[in-house]
Amino acid sequence: MGGQSSPHQIQISLKLNMYMKNSGSIFIGMVAAAMAGVIIGMLVAPEKGEVLRKNIKDTAGDWSKKLSDLMAEGNESLKELKSALSDGASEIKNEAKNLKG
Repeated sequence: MGGQSSPHQIQISLKLNMYMKNSGSIFIGMVAAAMAGVIIGMLVAPEKGEVLRKNIKDTAGDWSKKLSDLMAEGNESLKELKSALSDGASEIKNEAKNLKG
């Protein structure tokens, strides 16, 4: 796409950006709540302090890695979706030009 974006393409892009921001906030909230639940469960469990701290550290590390992997996967999926939407919009634009004559 070399020229300016059409109003329709801009509208699609804005909606996609809004969706990504809302989805990201919900996902982060769910992950934070789950992590808080795990940590509270560990704090309530009857274990020695040293063992508990190690378990919390290990669990936090695991969750951090999983969250990082999920976010990378989600970003890649969103890039693919954005590209597909852009390609689709370009095709529709070209078809409309061809129909016009």
